[in-house]
Amino acid sequence: MNLDPVHVIGAGMSRFGRYPKDVTLEAMGTEAARAALRDAGATAADVEAVYVGHVFGGPVAGQRIATRIGLAGRPVSNHENYCSSGATALREAWIAVGAGLYDVVLVLGVEKMTDRIRGGVQPDPNDLDAAIGFLFAAGHGLSARRYMEDYGATREQIAAVAVKNHRHSTANPYAQYQHEVTLDDVLHARPIAEPLGLLDCSPISDGAAAVVVASPAGLRRLEAEASARIEACALVSGTVQTGLPDVNEEDVSRRAGHSAYELASVGPGDIDFVEMHDCFTIAEIVRLEGLELLPRGRGAALTSEGYTSLGGQLPVNPSGGLLSRGHPVGATGAAQVCELFWQLTGQAGGRQVENARTGLAYCKGGSVSGTDGASVTTVLMTA
Repeated sequence: MNLDPVHVIGAGMSRFGRYPKDVTLEAMGTEAARAALRDAGATAADVEAVYVGHVFGGPVAGQRIATRIGLAGRPVSNHENYCSSGATALREAWIAVGAGLYDVVLVLGVEKMTDRIRGGVQPDPNDLDAAIGFLFAAGHGLSARRYMEDYGATREQIAAVAVKNHRHSTANPYAQYQHEVTLDDVLHARPIAEPLGLLDCSPISDGAAAVVVASPAGLRRLEAEASARIEACALVSGTVQTGLPDVNEEDVSRRAGHSAYELASVGPGDIDFVEMHDCFTIAEIVRLEGLELLPRGRGAALTSEGYTSLGGQLPVNPSGGLLSRGHPVGATGAAQVCELFWQLTGQAGGRQVENARTGLAYCKGGSVSGTDGASVTTVLMTA
């Protein structure tokens, strides 16, 4: 792509959690958007367009929020790519600003799940997986069991992902959970899908996250004090699967990674830290391997050895990730980019990654029987 430079110049979030019905999607989106604008030193008058990611927000959710923050009448687009919705909204904003269409835009991811979801998240009722009762948790349980069989990984090594991410979240004021869990807690939690238990699974969450994205002209006009440059925001979708594929092949992750690395002119070894879509403990492991950030079959062992912890060689999910920060599906991709921005501008407090210069965020959104959904890999660098 021949795009002009594009920068993130502000970020804001509502704390992720479970909220009563009177805390609405519109209220959370408004809170995050206003926080991002304040952080960027911008007002509603500066914003030329709005890009919104959500899954369960209903018709024109973005417009319902935009009217609350003084942006009625601006171009507002809504994006649904399941868990990749917020990241997809960022991609569209990145392209529009890089192409010179706008100088300052607002990107928002928002979701109110607790009013709509009972039990685990399920496939669409029209999908074959739903017809046979194949829930997302069951697929990841199969992934974990296959990984243990193929590579000799232990249940304790997989559980170490949850222990690490909960430890990281204690320094994140926006996280749904801000307490540590022990290995014993994870191993003896309520069973969900063998071998995974409750603490191996991301929670049902409500929340919103937003970033302000600007061209060099927009950055100068707002005199932004902090910025991080978007080097890549690559979107790919799953291919048609035939036969009995390897459940841990992660072809979609590999292709999403290659696309982002090419756009950003970097390789896996250039990444300093990662915000990973850890909807389940095993997902963090196999997706890191799919992105070629860890050797295949070694991710579980390296996690238990501290390789992906803060202070390790490749910190993963310093925010606490989906497992502990929470997973309001439409907001997750935007929240990951908030964390990249805070880390790269030295604003992450007690979870700060030392000498962070290049960060990668990865979202994998949903699935359809016979294929994967949409995956977005974003690379940000210090400006």
